[in-house]
Amino acid sequence: MSDNPKGSDPSRVAILVPVWHSYRWMAPLTLRLLNRFWPSHPPVWFCGLRGCGSMPSLPVGPGTDLTNWSAMVLEGVENLRRRGIELVYLVAEEHVPLAPCNEEALGATLPALMRGLPAVYISLMGWDNRRFPSKSPLLSSERHRLKHLVGERDPRFHLHPALWRIDTLEACCRLALADPGKNGSAWHFEKINDRECGNHPPAWKSECYQIDSASLRVNPPGPVRRAAGSLEIMVFRKLMALVPLLRNRRLAAAYMRCLRFDDVYCDGPYPMFFSGIMAKGKINPYFEAHLRRSDAGRKLLMEIQQAMPAC
Repeated sequence: MSDNPKGSDPSRVAILVPVWHSYRWMAPLTLRLLNRFWPSHPPVWFCGLRGCGSMPSLPVGPGTDLTNWSAMVLEGVENLRRRGIELVYLVAEEHVPLAPCNEEALGATLPALMRGLPAVYISLMGWDNRRFPSKSPLLSSERHRLKHLVGERDPRFHLHPALWRIDTLEACCRLALADPGKNGSAWHFEKINDRECGNHPPAWKSECYQIDSASLRVNPPGPVRRAAGSLEIMVFRKLMALVPLLRNRRLAAAYMRCLRFDDVYCDGPYPMFFSGIMAKGKINPYFEAHLRRSDAGRKLLMEIQQAMPAC
């Protein structure tokens, strides 16, 4: 299969950034980093911002509950559909790009694959990192080794940055809102859409994919680096298999910290940190440790710290 740019109409693609009310300060930072690391990005639209005229934000209705994540996203999605958008990169405000993006992959390759496969969801968090033990099949190298998420426990409709068909994202929001007791939380959105695929059109379960991040990064690794990465993943998963055997919760938590369970940087077409840059209102300590390992990282950390509101 050749990735024909004609299969992707750039005017029909947008980036949607939902902003949680406690993280409004992050919106300008997110936009600045998107402009820096993905200069040719499609139009960026923020949802959940009220009274921020300087930002490219979608209208927020007076009755919209900004503490209801799914309702906030649904309102943004409906607005984008009225603007003719068909495909949307959903990027939470705390999943900022951390290094130069592969603009060709994000701007042409993945939208063309989305339409050609067809697909309803392509996760930008690569399957080739230690957090995903799925054994689902891989597509050919011509289709950039996308993983076809057909296994029961595969990560469908998760909230890491991903390319969505907009009608799929809308339906997922509506399913998350079907139980008012859950208040449309992002956590509930993931769980209900991942677990209860029976509520979606049957084809959607077989139209979800996950990228091979190494194949689509700006500088793909050579065979030696690939082999070393595969070995690291194999060892990590073998060690993680011991966690259920540790009966003491504190011991298990300490063991997982030693294995750096949440210290995962995904260097793909959209370089990101697995667990986001924030945790409980503070900078994610694993993310901070990651940034302190390089001069460029320390400069970015200082930029984030300067953007944070004073305590």
